[in-house]
Amino acid sequence: MDVVVHGRNVPSSLRTAAERKLGRLERVVRDVAWAEVDFSEERNPRIARRHRCAVIVHRRHAPVTAHAAAPAPEAALDLVVDKLRHQVTQAKDR
Repeated sequence: MDVVVHGRNVPSSLRTAAERKLGRLERVVRDVAWAEVDFSEERNPRIARRHRCAVIVHRRHAPVTAHAAAPAPEAALDLVVDKLRHQVTQAKDR
């Protein structure tokens, strides 16, 4: 699966983590073409969950999207992957 990562100043370790974790979705469903990952950060210091992650997984039938926010970008990525896995398995069971 191809993973495209968008965002400002995204370190290479976060890019490889996104590719590795989203690659595990292929174990659940085979019709995944590519995934788009968007990392962003809120600049407001009052917001505790500053790092946001949005993922769009393009499938053959319909795209699946998920969003999450957390104090660290890695934690936001983990939350998004869990949401995507849940959505994909429910769509697969239908």
